[in-house]
Amino acid sequence: MRACVLSMAVFGLVGCAEVGDRVANGLANIGGPTDATNEGIRTLGLLGGDVRVRGPEGYCVDQAASDARRGFAVLAGCALLSDEAVVMPRLDGLITVQFGDENTASVAGNEEPFSAFLMSDAGRRILSANGDAASLSDVAVVSDRSGVLVRFSDASGPVFAGTSGEQWRGFMDVNGRLATVSVLKFDRNELSRSEAERLLILAMSEIAGANSLAQPSDENT
Repeated sequence: MRACVLSMAVFGLVGCAEVGDRVANGLANIGGPTDATNEGIRTLGLLGGDVRVRGPEGYCVDQAASDARRGFAVLAGCALLSDEAVVMPRLDGLITVQFGDENTASVAGNEEPFSAFLMSDAGRRILSANGDAASLSDVAVVSDRSGVLVRFSDASGPVFAGTSGEQWRGFMDVNGRLATVSVLKFDRNELSRSEAERLLILAMSEIAGANSLAQPSDENT
């Protein structure tokens, strides 16, 4: 699976890049065992424990594709990541999470301006995998007190091999950082529009809940 960090540099997030063996070293630095994926890790501390990522029921963190030091995580059905895990989620998609730098929180209280930005040419360029606003179509934005959600199609190609179709992306503030949560559909098991939207909402809720609790920097479960 090819990992690619979401392109949200304007909000302090890192750009699209391949991740590799450095991920294991990053996990060691925050106290996580390098083989933790084999144990079905659902919750993982990122950025030295400043924030946590946790997936919905049945999802585990793919530590080989994630980069804890850069605040990036990939989550998929636990059984896809380990021969020892048998759990699969009812809503089977691919979830990515990217936390921004400190003091990049910009959603709460600014939901309408944030939504308007995403509909602009500049916002569409950021959403697009290749930075071309013209590659996006069917863009729809919804906002409420929990964050801003956007659905779109991107003709520039999949962010991850094996995924296609519409993408869903949610923006929320977590511990003073902007967090971007994406849901992608697998080619092999395409989610319906309503199912993908539901999965995004569940993923955002789990992340919010994980970061509202006490979070020892070296706790991975």
